[in-house]
Amino acid sequence: MPGDTGLLADMQESWGSTFEALNNAQRLWMIQKVSWSLFQDDPDSHLDSPRDAETEEVVQRLDELSRGQLLGLLDALVAQVKGN
Repeated sequence: MPGDTGLLADMQESWGSTFEALNNAQRLWMIQKVSWSLFQDDPDSHLDSPRDAETEEVVQRLDELSRGQLLGLLDALVAQVKGN
């Protein structure tokens, strides 16, 4: 985005403004790392673990979902995090 400085500007210079220079594996790896960083910084992260009893079954069954369903799930979860 215009006016970005620091890390965001460096990322755009290296990979393009829409990360077009990254392949999907690199984008997914970045999503994982960004998600983990957000989790660790969340004030409620001490109340939950990434694999608590309520989410463990879902995590174990993710292989039942298609790629499109997984991306939709990711979109829905991100939307909820943005809304809070």
